[in-house]
Amino acid sequence: MQIIKRDGKIAEFDPDKIYQAIIKAAQTVYVIDEKWRQDLAQVTKKVVLDLEEAQIERPTINMIQSLVENRLLDAGYISIAEHYISYRLQRDLERNGYGDHINVHLRFEQVK
Repeated sequence: MQIIKRDGKIAEFDPDKIYQAIIKAAQTVYVIDEKWRQDLAQVTKKVVLDLEEAQIERPTINMIQSLVENRLLDAGYISIAEHYISYRLQRDLERNGYGDHINVHLRFEQVK
């Protein structure tokens, strides 16, 4: 499968990049052991399955990130999702020249 990067270039899809991004977000909140790694690998696998089921010829990075966010939230990893989304938003601001002016820190509250 191929994806469309932010700059419009086509690249080969690498699920490990999703996994590494999730791990990095998780490490900002938790000490990651093997159990965490396995659980987060399952989230990655579900994102890959979502992409395959969507049958989109070339998904964009933003589509993939949305799937990751949804899967993290669905799995109950609220804190990890907060950090993942905050990091992605901060990087978008930096790419657009606003990184020095705005810092992103999200906090979700679960509605019961």
